[in-house]
Amino acid sequence: MLDLDLRDLQKSGRIGRIEVINESEEGISKGIIKIPSSLTRKETALLAATVETVNRVGPCEAEITLVEIRDVRERKRKKIIERAAELLKEWDEKSLDAAEIEAKIDNDINLSDIISWGPENLPAGPDVETNPHLILVEGRADVLNLLRLGAKNTVAVQGTQIPKSVLELMKDKESVTAFLDGDRGGTIILNELIQISKIDYVARAPEGYEVEELTRKQMIKALQNKKPRESVSEQKVEEPVPDEVQKKESDYHGKEKVLFKFLKKLKVKDKTIIFEAINNLETTQALGFDAELNELFKTQIKEVYDTLKEFHNTKYLIFDGILSERLLG
Repeated sequence: MLDLDLRDLQKSGRIGRIEVINESEEGISKGIIKIPSSLTRKETALLAATVETVNRVGPCEAEITLVEIRDVRERKRKKIIERAAELLKEWDEKSLDAAEIEAKIDNDINLSDIISWGPENLPAGPDVETNPHLILVEGRADVLNLLRLGAKNTVAVQGTQIPKSVLELMKDKESVTAFLDGDRGGTIILNELIQISKIDYVARAPEGYEVEELTRKQMIKALQNKKPRESVSEQKVEEPVPDEVQKKESDYHGKEKVLFKFLKKLKVKDKTIIFEAINNLETTQALGFDAELNELFKTQIKEVYDTLKEFHNTKYLIFDGILSERLLG
């Protein structure tokens, strides 16, 4: 049972120093009483109700009315939480996440490992001369990506014209692997290597991908699936896409970048056709394309299901709406 004697509660430290702020006017005194409490919520409420029953102060009649019970601890907790949130936000802004830290470490290590080799100052790994095996790639970014894999026996040919120093280096190696992009540029370099040099193996990035974009797992798989030179012949080079539509992932941002990656997985060659179609498409319309990105139809969304029955060769369908099982069927 709670002892409601204020003196005893003060002595035990369960309530603090009682503060009274009063003023007198025309013989009537009014004031505010503040009682700090470390009691429980129930005990504090009981104490407040008890204080309200006081009807005399000394020889004078008195009336006490509770104005409020204020939980100071709750206010402090809110301030602490708000401040903690501010500190965490500042910390997050200044800190790198685990992936960024790993990437930065990799990048720092790789930048220190990469060298300039030969009279042409070609980007290369530190073991390009000492390792009996050699990996040829297209550019500096490819060398860096392979360094992340631990492959230090790389050299970049820096274009379709194979440097003479690289051709001489290849003669002293037990094996030479050409690890090239899965695009038109990679095919041109491959054809050049087949014509003027002796390579032993050919590894290619997946179609539409560049070596510099590949993950560790993708690079390992591509190198494991390398083919002997004897099984690879010169390949037909597709006509180049006009410069104004040759865009890479770095040219896109936000939702467009997500769409670019999605189209890349679908191996869509001319992604600009899809981008233009989406930008020009009205909300109520739907567009259909065949595998070669020829436009088959433009119709209202409500008529898509019936239209698809007429165009069985529809490969890509673009519209702003929900893709139902009925449409997929």
